[in-house]
Amino acid sequence: MSLGKLTVNGRQDGFLCDDKPFFWFADTCWSAFTSIAEDDWDYYLTRRAEQGMNVLQVNTLPQWDRCLPDLGIWPYASEDGVHFDWSAPNQEYWDRARRMCQAAVEHGIRPALVLMWCNYVPGTWGSMIAERTGAEVMPRSEVRRHVARVVENLGEFDPVYVVTGDTDFAGDEAIAYYEDALDEVVKRAPEALRTMHINRANRTIPAQYLDRLDFYMFQPGHNYEGQPEAWRLPQDFIANYPKKPMVNSEPCYEQMGASRNVYWRFTAQDCRASVWSSILAGASAGITYGAHGVWNWQTSQSRGSVLGEGFDMPFRWQECLQFAGVWDFGLIEHVLRGLGATAGDDAAAVVPAQELLDDAREAIRVARVGERVVVYLPRTTAVKLKLEGGVTAWNAVAFDLETKRVANLPVASVDGDGEIRVAQHPFEHDALLVVSPAK
Repeated sequence: MSLGKLTVNGRQDGFLCDDKPFFWFADTCWSAFTSIAEDDWDYYLTRRAEQGMNVLQVNTLPQWDRCLPDLGIWPYASEDGVHFDWSAPNQEYWDRARRMCQAAVEHGIRPALVLMWCNYVPGTWGSMIAERTGAEVMPRSEVRRHVARVVENLGEFDPVYVVTGDTDFAGDEAIAYYEDALDEVVKRAPEALRTMHINRANRTIPAQYLDRLDFYMFQPGHNYEGQPEAWRLPQDFIANYPKKPMVNSEPCYEQMGASRNVYWRFTAQDCRASVWSSILAGASAGITYGAHGVWNWQTSQSRGSVLGEGFDMPFRWQECLQFAGVWDFGLIEHVLRGLGATAGDDAAAVVPAQELLDDAREAIRVARVGERVVVYLPRTTAVKLKLEGGVTAWNAVAFDLETKRVANLPVASVDGDGEIRVAQHPFEHDALLVVSPAK
């Protein structure tokens, strides 16, 4: 079974699958290949397919902060899942990963395979943490062999290749490692899409990689005070890099404690705020969801992580699959399609338009979609918009993103010069405001 050929559209803002619009809706299940029993894998995939997911972001190497105990099946010979004989691949692992990818494809979910998570690459922030526990990086001589092994074993499933995992590019050695990995995957899978998953708040990708990357991933992450990065990162990518599709690849995860053990857990609304803010800031190619307890595969027997973790205790994975927020994410593609915004070149694009907001509350995000103006309101308030262009009458509808209610709102002209005031909506939760020319 093939899921079709994934490409970038002509506008360079989204994806096509066999020339039809494709909205990236991914789950982060980084530790799947080492930690999920295959009997559980079918239930997981069935549930995620029901919820509308079509991509699975997974690490081809053991995730450094996965839960213990794992299954004891590792890609290279090892006694503890931390120290490896990189010259001794374990075919049992690769056969298992192949079966898991086959099952995902049968559920309509495409693998997005991370080739080199940061802790395996010297000079990254992750390798510094790993070194404190005695873990070792991969020898550079093995990087190309590892990439070749991924393509040889899993390439038949038309994966997207995510060259880096949660990485920075702090030094020449890290840049050289990732150059080897990128070069090798280009040679072995030239038709596949490629990207890089970078660490929280990072907006720096070495220029030498850019012409071989098909789209950008960025990460607001799980820092309590860092959530404005959800809209600031895409703004900076638009300003500083060649235009390519963008995906918020690691928003705050539902029910995850904030990083550095700050006493907080991100709610479904926090997660909605991250992705809707990203979309209206220009990252409209897709979204990624995460639940703390799925990506690291928490069970009732788990006793912590391999190399440590700076978050509060996860929920068990069975509980995580029932979180309400994932259904909110599943609605996003349908809402965008209803607005006329898809990846098709003849459809309306989502164009950031923050200049239309007549105040400085940057957490309120604004974009144009064709003739409409779309506003994300994280909290209840009235808004003023500067709408010029000859339209004299507007309609406004607010969609309650928590309870899925809809309200028609009064629109008043403020000064007769194109500025309007949209009344406060009646909902207690975040809302999406759609302002359209009256007809």
